[in-house]
Amino acid sequence: MYKQVFIAALVLLCVWAVLLTAKTHKEYELDTSRLNEASGLVRSIRNPGILYSHNDSGGENAIFAIDETGKLKCRIVIAGIKNRDWEEIAIAVDPQSANPQIYIGEIGDNAAKHPSIAIYKVTEPSLAMGDTLIVIDTYETINIQYEDGPRDAEAFFVDPQSRDIYIISKREEQVGIYHLAYPQSFHQMNIAQKMGQMQMSWVTAADISPNGKYILVKNYTGIRRFTVKRKTGIAHALQKKGKSMPYKLEPQGEAVCWDARGKGYFSLSEAAEKVPQILYYYR
Repeated sequence: MYKQVFIAALVLLCVWAVLLTAKTHKEYELDTSRLNEASGLVRSIRNPGILYSHNDSGGENAIFAIDETGKLKCRIVIAGIKNRDWEEIAIAVDPQSANPQIYIGEIGDNAAKHPSIAIYKVTEPSLAMGDTLIVIDTYETINIQYEDGPRDAEAFFVDPQSRDIYIISKREEQVGIYHLAYPQSFHQMNIAQKMGQMQMSWVTAADISPNGKYILVKNYTGIRRFTVKRKTGIAHALQKKGKSMPYKLEPQGEAVCWDARGKGYFSLSEAAEKVPQILYYYR
């Protein structure tokens, strides 16, 4: 009798676990192989239902617009610049023009040998029905040096309220939090000030919610959420432990972003041999 009750309870527990997993995330296989080294992800502001991603070291000088089910919609080429090691992408509305701006992070530096890095800033285009290729030939460059010397990084985001840029380094045992105050210069070198350290290592991606209240930070084994209190600020929030969020382990997860409402988030990995490349959505 007790054995039957135990087995029935175990079955119900397994069913509950399956249903809970189904509710917490959805999976969409990418319909393109052009993002096999996906290393950044961000929601669109101007084009509802669209996400932007790109490849890292040596990839095309292009970002790819995909929909929220992983279907490739458009390739957006940034003419005149090279993809040395694009590692992250962000978005924010410019306070002067009121136009959404895409920020592309040329911030990868595995050997910490480059004296400076760069973030490219372009106006987000409007995608029309049937657009498969857009070429952008106007961009601005934010040249950056870290105050404490070169280092590798794969994560940054732009505060939607202040338009300050925050970069998170990658390889230290406790990675660094670096800050670039708005307005950033397009003519002189910008110095990234170190604001503290995180209780994380091997950070590969980050994003801030549209209202600026929550930050997602991803490494190869998980995603954490940090709550921002405006009195103490973003750097203070990132020095906390953070809350572990639902995450299905990916082959090489290097991209994460909030959805347009800041209620759920998307996660994407580089491709792995003989494994479908999946866009995950967690709610």
